[in-house]
Amino acid sequence: AEEVARRLFAATITFPVRAGEGGRLFGSVTAADVAAAVQEQAGIEIDRRLLVLDEPIKEVGSFQLSAKLHADVEFPLTVEVVAG
Repeated sequence: AEEVARRLFAATITFPVRAGEGGRLFGSVTAADVAAAVQEQAGIEIDRRLLVLDEPIKEVGSFQLSAKLHADVEFPLTVEVVAG
């Protein structure tokens, strides 16, 4: 868990999404979407239930999530949502 945390701590997960006027998304980015993107971009499988996302992301921008891999291993994960 600590090795995964070290690899993901410095990483930024990028989501190209369709966005409308004012940067609002058509839909949203959920913890399951973030877990799938981590698998695709970093090659690390992470359970969506270990990602702390209070509510789905509904706008373009940079967001900090908390990933709790183990009782003693918790770290921030940066998610960049971009129009594209």
